[in-house]
Amino acid sequence: MNDSDSTPKTSSKPTSVVYACSGCSDAGEIADRVARQLNHDGTAKMSCLAGIGGRVKSLLATAERAERILVVDGCPLNCAAHTLKLAGFQKFEHLELHKIGIRKGSTPVTNERIAEGVSAARKILSEVVDEPPHNVEYLPSLYSAIVELTNAAKP
Repeated sequence: MNDSDSTPKTSSKPTSVVYACSGCSDAGEIADRVARQLNHDGTAKMSCLAGIGGRVKSLLATAERAERILVVDGCPLNCAAHTLKLAGFQKFEHLELHKIGIRKGSTPVTNERIAEGVSAARKILSEVVDEPPHNVEYLPSLYSAIVELTNAAKP
């Protein structure tokens, strides 16, 4: 049996999906590497932000099924968060790397910086969320069904 660390570990944790800005600067590269590390260690599943922007059905479905979404942005422009919002996703956790000292154009990509980002992301994902899931499109039809059942039960 091979106990290699080459594949992501799986667990019974809620499904978290991570999106990174992956922009062209050093901060974007750090954001991308943070997301890839979270994917590799099984903390969250990395998915394709470009697919969200391009409205690719299978990638939108991945986001819709996620119990939690984490967005990692490298700089204050917050392109990744804006991309999700434009696609209709309003509820997600947001790691803004500039808030932990990573500055676009002046922060070399190092293992230490990536580890700082991974640590901040894990902290966010470890927090308990008492809000309803981000995908609540089913509520109007659920409400209608409850009203119908209530009215049918009346004498």
